[in-house]
Amino acid sequence: SELTPHTAVLLMRLLTEAGLPDGVANLVLGAGGVVGAPLTEDPRVDLVSFTGGLVTGRRIMASAAPT
Repeated sequence: SELTPHTAVLLMRLLTEAGLPDGVANLVLGAGGVVGAPLTEDPRVDLVSFTGGLVTGRRIMASAAPT
């Protein structure tokens, strides 16, 4: 959630400390209206993880389905 980014930031820090290679996991923070569509519509993005409401989750799923 863009309202609680610290958990995701901590997870990324732990993954880095554990030796996960750069680029395997990436964190993009921002409001859904700004970052959501570019991420879900880009065929280079293999996975999107989302925490939030059902309506928004369905929008993300529908947007990402063609890619």
